[in-house]
Amino acid sequence: MQKTADSDQSVRLFPIDIHYNKLLDWLIDRRHCHVGWQVPAKDIHEKIKVALKDVTLVEKIKRLPDVEYVTYFHCLDIVELLKDSEAETKNFLGQYSSQRMKDWQEVVRLFEKDSLYLPDCASLLLRYVNYEIPAMKRQIGRCQQTQRECSKKESEHVTSSANFRNKYHAMCKDLGIPGDDIGNEIKQLVRELPSFYVRVGEGLRQLKISIEYYMAFVGFIATSADTTRMLPMIHFIQQHGNATVYQYRTGSVPDRVIVDVVGEVTGDSPALGEFCVEGGSNTASSQRHSSSSADTKAAENATTQDAGAEGIDFGQSGDGDVIDWELGGEANVDSIEITIESAGNEEGVVVSGEEAETVLSNTQTRNELIDELLELESFFMQRLVEMKADSDIVSVSQFQSAPTLLQIQSCSSISDMQSHVTQLLSQLTSQRMHHLFMIKGSPRYVERLADSLQQQLHFADKMERAALTARERRSAALEQQRELEPQLENLIERTRELQQQVSLSISKRYDNRMVNIMGEINTI
Repeated sequence: MQKTADSDQSVRLFPIDIHYNKLLDWLIDRRHCHVGWQVPAKDIHEKIKVALKDVTLVEKIKRLPDVEYVTYFHCLDIVELLKDSEAETKNFLGQYSSQRMKDWQEVVRLFEKDSLYLPDCASLLLRYVNYEIPAMKRQIGRCQQTQRECSKKESEHVTSSANFRNKYHAMCKDLGIPGDDIGNEIKQLVRELPSFYVRVGEGLRQLKISIEYYMAFVGFIATSADTTRMLPMIHFIQQHGNATVYQYRTGSVPDRVIVDVVGEVTGDSPALGEFCVEGGSNTASSQRHSSSSADTKAAENATTQDAGAEGIDFGQSGDGDVIDWELGGEANVDSIEITIESAGNEEGVVVSGEEAETVLSNTQTRNELIDELLELESFFMQRLVEMKADSDIVSVSQFQSAPTLLQIQSCSSISDMQSHVTQLLSQLTSQRMHHLFMIKGSPRYVERLADSLQQQLHFADKMERAALTARERRSAALEQQRELEPQLENLIERTRELQQQVSLSISKRYDNRMVNIMGEINTI
């Protein structure tokens, strides 16, 4: 007998370990409940649903979970609360006449019958640990992921918006416009072409010594070369200025030039530019108000110009003829008539179209000028390399008989010549001048360029709206996370409380042996 008592005592010292996932099966296997417990448990929860409608005035009962989460232990708490609120309905036998109290006592009795509350609580534990808590954690994780993605997208959209705006301002800066009224500002850019032609002409005149040096060098090295045919376009502009293509090709000044006008012209902005060359035999008669481009060429509203055989008098004092520059106000004009009066015969050569363009406005002749400048630049670059290299006896003796112009030049002077040619090339081939020639030659290009600029602003605004949308999504996800986190904490707290209550209930059935419900339920 003593051994049996000692054995029972040692058994009570061992805890009962039950995995939470096997808790329901363990209860059924130990016959603490029957297999078909779900049907009566469902009826009990229907009674709880009806009974809860009658106890909503009790403050503590209001904080109870939904009916599907009300357990046997909640019902015990409700009965204890009703003992205070329904004390007046208690008779001398200790029974209550209140229907509210009777309903909840009936629920408790049904739960205790066949120990239905144990499988009901075990099933709820499984539901909490396997489904409710993981689902809520995943939802919070999705909110956090959404916040990270939205923060990243917001940063990318803000950066993209800034890049598009910077690109817009850079394009406006390249064009030389403020960007307030893009269409009109682009159209007004052609007003800079006359002064640009003047600068190019002056720059070419300053190449006189450089060209003489180049021709002298070629004539000295290749004695059979015909230097008079070298750099024809540069020589023509130096002598005649920005004259017509017809004069460049034929050598004679036309008596009448019909200039095509494209685009809009304002009264205070002459669309025709010209420059004169001192010592030249003739003067540029006019400058076309449109520029041919590689793929666009528009012609509208013909403009006439009468050219005299004796040249042009630019309004100087005397009895000479004058040019009428009146364009008539700020309104758009469809044609410009330039009349050059001459004492000679009015009948003569009339040119129009491509031959009426000036050599700097025409794409073909302008490319010829660029090719000649590239030829000069390449020569000076190569010559500079040769002069900086160690001179040998052959080259020294060879240049002893060279012209004085070749012998007096130094590396510094050759470098200055190259720099001047490079500067002219950069002016003619710059992106800004490319836009100006295209704008002057095609109104459609003006529209395309304006649309391209507007597109940058459109993309910038679109990125800003996308950044705002991402910010709103991030704020909504953060708000949802803030709502879910207290719910998760409450659910975890209820789960642990229910775990402890079930463990105590099972422990009472085994002489208060310690009962441990194991598994992931302890790591939630």
